[in-house]
Amino acid sequence: MRKYWAYTGRLAAATPAERNRVVDFWRALAILMVVGGHWLAVTIWVQPDGTTDLLNSLEWVPYAGWVTWLFQVMPVFFLAGGYANARALRRVSAGDQSPREWITLRARRLFTPVMPLLVVWVGLILLLGGVVPPGVMHAGAMAATMPIWFLAVYLALTALAPLTHAWWRRSGPWTLLALAAAAIAVDVARFAFEVPGIGWVNFAFVWALVHQVGYWWSDREDRGGVPRWAGWPLAAGSLAGLVGLTWSGLYPVAMVSIPGQGAANMTPPTFAIAVLGLAQFGIIGGTRPAVERLTTRPGVWHGLIAFGGVAMTVFLWHLTAGMLTAAAGLAAWDGAVFKVEPGTWWWWGSRLPWFVVLGLLTALLVALFARFEGAIRRTRMPKTWAVPLGGVLLLVGSSAATALVGIAGKDAGLDWWRFAIPVAALAGAALVGAYPARPRRRRAAPPPA
Repeated sequence: MRKYWAYTGRLAAATPAERNRVVDFWRALAILMVVGGHWLAVTIWVQPDGTTDLLNSLEWVPYAGWVTWLFQVMPVFFLAGGYANARALRRVSAGDQSPREWITLRARRLFTPVMPLLVVWVGLILLLGGVVPPGVMHAGAMAATMPIWFLAVYLALTALAPLTHAWWRRSGPWTLLALAAAAIAVDVARFAFEVPGIGWVNFAFVWALVHQVGYWWSDREDRGGVPRWAGWPLAAGSLAGLVGLTWSGLYPVAMVSIPGQGAANMTPPTFAIAVLGLAQFGIIGGTRPAVERLTTRPGVWHGLIAFGGVAMTVFLWHLTAGMLTAAAGLAAWDGAVFKVEPGTWWWWGSRLPWFVVLGLLTALLVALFARFEGAIRRTRMPKTWAVPLGGVLLLVGSSAATALVGIAGKDAGLDWWRFAIPVAALAGAALVGAYPARPRRRRAAPPPA
C-alpha cells in the first residue's frame, strides 16, 4: 500500500498541465455512486419462519422512481468513454497506431481485469454449489457478475469507435440527431406497437448516442471546454424535458429496475436515459470551474490518481464483496444478522456497519486483484483483422450472456452451456491478448483521459 501510494504520488506530480482532470473526477465519483447504490440496494431478510428473501431497498423507499434519477450515473461512464476514445484516436489519425492495434489494446485494457472475476466465480460455484442455498448462489453469481454488462456494451462501442468518430468528424451534431431518432423509433415500436424484443436494440442506439456526446465533449475541450453559462441551461432544459417525458406517461419514471414497479428505463435502455445523460453532461459543464479548482489541489488529485489505478477492480469486485458477506452472514448464527425487518429504523441503522464490512472486504479484494489493471500486454499485435474481431465478438457475446442468463443456474449448477460462457470469454481473451503480462516493475498508469 505504501509503495502504491508513493508511486501514484509520483504520477500525480508528473501530470501534464493539459490533462482534463474533470473527466477523472466525474468518472471516480460515478464509480463511488454505483458502488454505494448497489450496496444500499442489496437487502437480505431472514423471516421468522426461516425463509430467506433477497430484496431491493428501493421497494420501500418513497418516490423510489424519482430517487433513481440521482443514482443512475451510467451515462457518465459513456460520456467519459466517448471523450477518452476521441482523444486516444488521435494516435490513429496521426498514423502512430493502426485501428487494429488500437482496438486490440483497448480490449486488453478493458478485459484483462475481468478474467479473474469469471475464474473465481466459476470456482465458487463448483466449490460452494452444494453448501450455499441454490437460490442464494444463483442470485449471488448473477449480482456479482452484473457489472460485466457495461463492459459488453462499452467494448462494442470502443471497437466501432474508429468508424463512429470518423462519422462525427464528418457530420458533427447531426450524428446525435440521427441516433436520437433511431432510439425514439425503437421506443415507439416497443411501447406503442409492442414489437417483441425490439427494445434491446436500444442498447446500441441509446449508449452510442451518449458515447457520441463524449465526442462533442472532446471537441469542446479543444475550445476551452463546455462553458458554465451553457452547461446549466443544458442541464435544466434536459431535466425539464425528462420530467415532461415521464410525467406524461410516455416513459417510466424509474431509471433503474425496481421489483414490483413495472417497466423501467434501463433494461433495456430507452431514450429517456439519453436525455438523463445530456442533463448530466450539462451538470459537468456547469460545475467545471469548481471541479477544476478542486482537482488542482495536490492531495485531491493524488487521491484521484490512486483511486483511478484501481477503479476497474473496485467496480468489478464490489458486488462480490456483498455476496461473500451475505453468504457468511447467512451461515453464521442461523442468519441472525439478517433478521432485522427491512425498511425499519433498525434496518436503516444497520447500513453503516454493512458499508464498513463491505468496504473492508472490497479493499481486500482490490489488494488481491488490482495487479491485473497494471498487467496489460503491449506486445504481439495481431497481424490480421480476423483475430481482434473474433476476440471482440467472443468477449462481447460472453459478457452479454453472463449478464443476461448468468453462469449459475437456479439450482446453483454449472451445466455445459453455462460453462461455455466463461470458456468463450477465455477464448476471446486469448485471441486479443487480454490476459496478464509477465510480472514486471509496476507500470500501471492513471485511467485514460
